Amino acid sequence: MPYRACVSTPQRHAPLLLVENNEDVREALREILESEGYRVHTAVNGHDALSVLAKLERMPALILLDLVMPVMDGHAFIEHLRGTGALALTRVLVLTAHPTLPLPQGVSGRLGKPVKLEALLDAIAVHSAPE
Repeated sequence: MPYRACVSTPQRHAPLLLVENNEDVREALREILESEGYRVHTAVNGHDALSVLAKLERMPALILLDLVMPVMDGHAFIEHLRGTGALALTRVLVLTAHPTLPLPQGVSGRLGKPVKLEALLDAIAVHSAPE
């Protein structure tokens, strides 16, 4: 389902956490998002993402999460967030090359990989907007 931004201006400077094990994808998305004005924290897997979150003063506006990763996959990461209550403090948008994988309960949506830039920016604008 394509996203259409329902906010006129994306929440520029909103902190994002990008959890992606593929270094090339992670760095390309980080550069693009930073050039669009977002503050981007990155992690290589769910375990690394938990370490990043522990160092932040508050939860990011949105977590962009790959599901299939070594060490701790996206499902286990979401389970951990749910178990600690942290899932209620942020939104999670899944980025996956596996469109048939079931989504973990509590995520806001899914974008397929390779992700189209316009769709990604629209989805971030929608999902990082304050309620």
